[in-house]
Amino acid sequence: MLFFKKRRSEGDSPIKQKIKDMKCRQISYVDTDFAELMNDMRTDSRAILKLKPVNYYAVKNQYIMAHIYSDSELTENYVFFTRVEFEKRTDKSDYFGLDTDTLKKALAKVGIIL
Repeated sequence: MLFFKKRRSEGDSPIKQKIKDMKCRQISYVDTDFAELMNDMRTDSRAILKLKPVNYYAVKNQYIMAHIYSDSELTENYVFFTRVEFEKRTDKSDYFGLDTDTLKKALAKVGIIL
């Protein structure tokens, strides 16, 4: 048997099941205190607007990558953060829900107008 079917894991969270069919956008932000960012996101999802996007042409040794998942109507949105140091992921967050207005403002900061 050379080929195996990948089994769907029963332990996946409901959010992970939802985001499989959603569009993902990845945005790099300037590195900040990751623990403080997670605390801010738990209290208010608009904390993502405090982050500053990384200059595209700058060397990125340390940054925070935001994986933003949204459905086609932008009614259901989630964000997942990872902290990257020298091409290795060092920290990761939970999935946080985003409302439509916050999502549009966060994407507008990097030039994506919806």
